[in-house]
Amino acid sequence: MVVLGSLLLLVAAGLVSIASAKPTQTCRYLPGDAGWPSSREWQALNRTVSGRLIATVPLGSVCHNKGQFAAFDEGKCSALRTEIVEAGQKTFQSQPNDPMNGYFETLTCSPFTGSNETCELGERPVYSIAVKSAADVQAVIKFARENNVRLVVRSTGIDYMGKSTGKGSLSLWMWNLNTIEIIPSYKSHSYSGPAIKLGPGVIAGDAYAFAATKGYRFVGPECGLVSVAGGYTQGGGHSQLSTAYGLAADQVLEWEVVTASGEHLIATPEKNSDLYWALSGGGGGTYGVILSMTAKAYKEGPVAGGTLLIPNTNDTAYWEALKIWFHQTPSFVTNGKNNVQFAITRDAFLGFSLTLPEQNSSAVSALVAPFLRDLDRLGLTYNLTTFDSPSYIEHFIKSYGPLPYGALCPLYVNLGSRLIPRSVVLDTTSNSALLDVYRTILSSGDFTIGCSILNLTPSSPSKPAHPANAVNPAWRNAIAYCNPQSPWDWNSTANSLETKRRLVDEYYPALEKVTHGSGVYLNEVDPWYKGDWKQNMYGANYGRLLAVKKRYDPDRLMYVKFGVGSDEFKFDTKGRLCFGA
Repeated sequence: MVVLGSLLLLVAAGLVSIASAKPTQTCRYLPGDAGWPSSREWQALNRTVSGRLIATVPLGSVCHNKGQFAAFDEGKCSALRTEIVEAGQKTFQSQPNDPMNGYFETLTCSPFTGSNETCELGERPVYSIAVKSAADVQAVIKFARENNVRLVVRSTGIDYMGKSTGKGSLSLWMWNLNTIEIIPSYKSHSYSGPAIKLGPGVIAGDAYAFAATKGYRFVGPECGLVSVAGGYTQGGGHSQLSTAYGLAADQVLEWEVVTASGEHLIATPEKNSDLYWALSGGGGGTYGVILSMTAKAYKEGPVAGGTLLIPNTNDTAYWEALKIWFHQTPSFVTNGKNNVQFAITRDAFLGFSLTLPEQNSSAVSALVAPFLRDLDRLGLTYNLTTFDSPSYIEHFIKSYGPLPYGALCPLYVNLGSRLIPRSVVLDTTSNSALLDVYRTILSSGDFTIGCSILNLTPSSPSKPAHPANAVNPAWRNAIAYCNPQSPWDWNSTANSLETKRRLVDEYYPALEKVTHGSGVYLNEVDPWYKGDWKQNMYGANYGRLLAVKKRYDPDRLMYVKFGVGSDEFKFDTKGRLCFGA
């Protein structure tokens, strides 16, 4: 990270050249364009934000000896490569500009390509602002609009689609808005009870730990690195606690937001209700910039847990067992508050987190007993382990490892998702067709399929009511959320791109065919996705969301991949973001 200095003059002058041709008036400027802001204009912005304008220097610059950012240092490069492989997303989480997605990171200035490869900015922002206030956000929005500069928003950067990065962009880096507050008695027309208020720079692991010290838990992600108030909740947000309480978006009581038009607002079910509705499940980086989120909290209490391992010792029996497992999934979550998370490969099944709030470990054994009898009948060996925890946070640590990060953050993956309707697994023919697709996906050995069994049926008696929101309606009919994923091969971009191609061209269409009418998880879709994204990501809500987008972003300042209204944009041959004809 380099705070504004000599690089500002280089970029402003176009010496860090990205483009030279004059764009049309409908395209955002790139460095080198005649309309790109001058060094004086950047310096003025820097003064406005109290010297917190940061010029991007790619992390991989220490691995390159060519290009404007070349700073080759063999020792530092080796250390960086090791950190990326061993520490995973933590490498990128607390810095403002490098994308954590392997695909975007390897486009330019990758730490893993040869040192003679040129180090360029690529898809990284040109500058970032270390945001500390609403006034900072308003100043940057004004600057981006007046100077025709692309704007992006980044909290922690846990982002599979490149929404938080962009060529030639100015980034709002929200990492420093990291306050946490428990509100014991929040009151509104729609809710009365405990709540938690989070800034977008708060990671889930820290929020869990803080809430637990006050005797509370809340709906949040399985990856402790994720910003709860960022794209996670704005895109829906599934959790171990979703059967008990709903999705993360269902928990939101209010949003503090600076809209794309620069207004500083509070959005609740009663005030600016259309904006509240859209922000709660309609996607991040689209309608405004979140400064804080207030959501429901719940009293801590006991949680029963368990794991179940089934090695594939007989392929025919193994796949028959998986068909039975999927067929039985509704029975695991129809009653009570249970959630079951599991992964399958061609070699083994691992139920790595059985979560039963307000129950004890005997309930875990009883829950899976019918399935274990089927395993005995099929002659398959298995290992069931159960345990009791006095609180959700202790259950989380037993399931996912120590806080603040946990162990379930995917490192760098090609990732897809599909919501599996209850009707599909209950129908024997449809269930078999689904498992046949999974068997094909896993046959090569380079994919894993991770799933979460949950019950979001609105009529569920155990689940608290929530105001209407923009969550894809397909979630309410789903019995499971599953994502095929394959690790990014840093040593062979070609292999990773071929895996990505198979995911997009073969596996997505096959899954959509056997789950017709369902959808995908808005936050976990491959950026190459070719399906009907409006229907699959937003469902019947898209038209209303577009109206909200036009109201709060009339100048079309905010763009993200597959975001509402994003089909009005395109990229020219130089990578400029353009809109209109």
